[in-house]
Amino acid sequence: MRRRELAQRPRMKPNNSPPDMPNLDFLRACAVCLVVGHHLFIFFPTIKVGLLNFSGIGHWGVLIFFVHTSFVLTLSLHRQAQHRPGRRLLWPFLIRRTFRLFPLSILIVLLVYGLNLPVGHVRPGSFVPVHVSRWGFLSNLFLVQNLTHTESVMAPLWSLPYEMQMYLVLPALFVLARSARTASPLFGIWAISFIAAVRPWYFERHGVPDLIEYGPYFLAGIIGYRCMATPTRQVPSLLWPVYLAAVSALYLRDTSAADGRGPICCLLIGLAIPRFAQLQQPSVVAISNRVARYSYGIYLTHFICIWFAFQALDNLQTGARWLVFIASMSLIPIALHHTLEAPMIRLGQRVASCLLDRSREAGHRADTEAGTVFLQREDRVRSREAAPLGQESRPTVTLFRGSGADSDAIENDREDRGRRPPGEGRARP
Repeated sequence: MRRRELAQRPRMKPNNSPPDMPNLDFLRACAVCLVVGHHLFIFFPTIKVGLLNFSGIGHWGVLIFFVHTSFVLTLSLHRQAQHRPGRRLLWPFLIRRTFRLFPLSILIVLLVYGLNLPVGHVRPGSFVPVHVSRWGFLSNLFLVQNLTHTESVMAPLWSLPYEMQMYLVLPALFVLARSARTASPLFGIWAISFIAAVRPWYFERHGVPDLIEYGPYFLAGIIGYRCMATPTRQVPSLLWPVYLAAVSALYLRDTSAADGRGPICCLLIGLAIPRFAQLQQPSVVAISNRVARYSYGIYLTHFICIWFAFQALDNLQTGARWLVFIASMSLIPIALHHTLEAPMIRLGQRVASCLLDRSREAGHRADTEAGTVFLQREDRVRSREAAPLGQESRPTVTLFRGSGADSDAIENDREDRGRRPPGEGRARP
């Protein structure tokens, strides 16, 4: 009875899942601008304005990245499950994300470590280097600094290990979000991780990886995805920037993690993503899309660009240094995207598709062999029943490779792919 209820339960369907969501591009563009602005504020000390503590805008931008990434990737898993129902999600997903995240991060780590660039941390008016051992270099290369307790060779690299490790549990959370009747299980997990974010020392004392401390930020995006299944009236799109500014102001009034303001603000953003109508202003949409497309390159290269323009070229005039900074921030991420990021993304997609095809062929072969064995048993039973009393009939073997059942299975596969030859009938065993 329980199995029948699960089979009859309708699957969760987001009521608004267009291929392009300008609101998400705007959110990601705001996040990367906050990170860049934070490091500029540190280099040129203007940290606090009124009640807002601008020393926290960089961390807030990274937290917005976490919410955006989890929402977008969960939506991507939803589309993958729709296009390839019943297929495995974990390994193709991890392969695509590995080819997306690692190539550029490896290039940056090799560049900073190999050339000994002094871009470990930024201080008012200068950058300071970080010297790591070979073990620390490998930790940075494989993005496991938080597990090996190794310092990052460049400060912005600190967030990538948490993002990469989040990929390991995201498919399971997606399955939970898609199969649960309500979002209550996700809110329960969020509450547990909220405690870890507010009281991290308790979990660290018991040897729990600090990834759980960032759980509420990633879960906020997954909860937002789950809320897309609930039809609701859309808030006008012009209020989306106003809402983000209000939530950001709430966070920046006190950036301490002790009161849990960060997880709550991220949850407010995750819940609001499906509630707002999409931005329609062409200029805003175009700029947001362009910045969001190159945001990963901007995030990983802006530290080097600030150092190069304002410290390495400190003999130039101020205007010339700002021109160098703007030009490098505009050209380098674009060049890296088209020469490294985009080709590796396409390669990851091909590798993942190849893995899915092999998995499908293996499953098809196993199903064919299982059907062959079953029909052989049926033929033996029918032969014994039809044989005269006292005589044993020889078992009839009718299905081998290339026989009718195999042709039927091949035909079913053609139907699944939508490539059934016209006029070709279905073979029967």
